Amino acid sequence: MKCDEAKELITALVDQELRDPERNALEVHLTECANCRSALENEQALKQAIRRAGQGILAPDRLRDRILSNPSIFPEKGGSASSWWDYILPTAPMLRAALAIVFLLALVLPMFYFFRPAGEPIAFAALQTYDLFLRGELPLHRVGNAKEIEVQLSGAVGGRFHPMGYDLSTMNLRPVAALVQEIQGRKILVAIYEGQGGSLFCYTFLGSEKDVPPNAAKFFDADKKMNLYAFSRDGMNGVFHREGEVICILVSAMPMKELLALAQAKAKPS
Repeated sequence: MKCDEAKELITALVDQELRDPERNALEVHLTECANCRSALENEQALKQAIRRAGQGILAPDRLRDRILSNPSIFPEKGGSASSWWDYILPTAPMLRAALAIVFLLALVLPMFYFFRPAGEPIAFAALQTYDLFLRGELPLHRVGNAKEIEVQLSGAVGGRFHPMGYDLSTMNLRPVAALVQEIQGRKILVAIYEGQGGSLFCYTFLGSEKDVPPNAAKFFDADKKMNLYAFSRDGMNGVFHREGEVICILVSAMPMKELLALAQAKAKPS
């Protein structure tokens, strides 16, 4: 199966509508193709975001009354707000379910994209991904060792750059999974560490210090002659540093002092 074919089937797979033998062929392809796994993960994340947004949508009573009492919309029936759903959907159960989904998507999707922060720094997007991981809502492809992670992530960008690989065994953390994200048109390589020491994400991408989040605290390492930037949001901490054209962001719930010390110890001068 080619990538173009796989991407056409990913939505059906997420919706559990794909049947054999296409499902089997797609699953085989996904084990071999990091780009398509990334597309699958993005589709799953989008569906989860839509589901969460839909759970919080409730039209105000006044708005429903105004719509239902408007004769230009409902010329035959004035109706009461208590039965407004019956005016919109037909009585056939299958048609009701289908139209309910269409109605929800039409309402939720514009809200999802409209209220999404425009141009938010990649560093803050990294914190959001880590938050999804902590809540168990981030689909992952787990791997066996650091070398496998490096090969998988480097291959996703054609070898143009490589993930920052760190030995964190002294902190009781080991590499367990890899993820490729696309944010603002740039591919972000994510190496995920877990263990008794908690969890930590290492983000690697091409960029510059223009990608530093606003209001980040700046620290200058005189020995390595490089800047490090610390930032936080909702109890999650991040440390940003640059090695040439490659940016590394470490994200964890560990105390900022420990995370900054770790970044300083692992960073390499350009």
